[in-house]
Amino acid sequence: MSSKTLMLVAALALAAAACNGADAGNDLSTDANLADDAAVNDVLGGDQPRNDAADLPIDAAGFANAVAAFDLYEIESARLAASKTGTPAVKAFAQHLVTDHEKSSAELKAAAAKASPPLTVTPALDSEKQALLGQLKAANGPDFDRRFIDQQTNTHQQALLLLRNYVGGGQSQPLKDFASKAITAVEGHLEHLNSIRQ
Repeated sequence: MSSKTLMLVAALALAAAACNGADAGNDLSTDANLADDAAVNDVLGGDQPRNDAADLPIDAAGFANAVAAFDLYEIESARLAASKTGTPAVKAFAQHLVTDHEKSSAELKAAAAKASPPLTVTPALDSEKQALLGQLKAANGPDFDRRFIDQQTNTHQQALLLLRNYVGGGQSQPLKDFASKAITAVEGHLEHLNSIRQ
């Protein structure tokens, strides 16, 4: 979480405490408080993909590692979905994701090898993506499907932002070429997710 977001959270928490000081004994699960929580999440983007381009890597190594982490998360979560879901559309999409993101990983490694200087890509999940996988492992049935689709939508939106940002300001032409091609695949996945959601 960026320092700007942490400062905003702290400011909102202080403001909420000041406004609710007289009502401190009230039940925290009231509809009004739940609506307030949802409004705060909307302001903070709690349910939205990160969209602060300043936080996105444009150096070749940072970009390559970020894409590798997305690919690894997509492959792991899709394998989990293929084994856990009972919904044919979700299962088919999950199998499609595994194929596409394994291909993306291979293409990323090839582009990184052509960079100057050449890069070695070592995929690793960050703590955020590990937590997302943990949520999926704990879910079952319709709850699993909902979480999987929501996570896929958010992470694909984040990946799309990362790719577009690198195309616009990245350092390595082979990686920019990779990103430009990958944008089409990610947009296709988002369209597929929208069709499953309907």
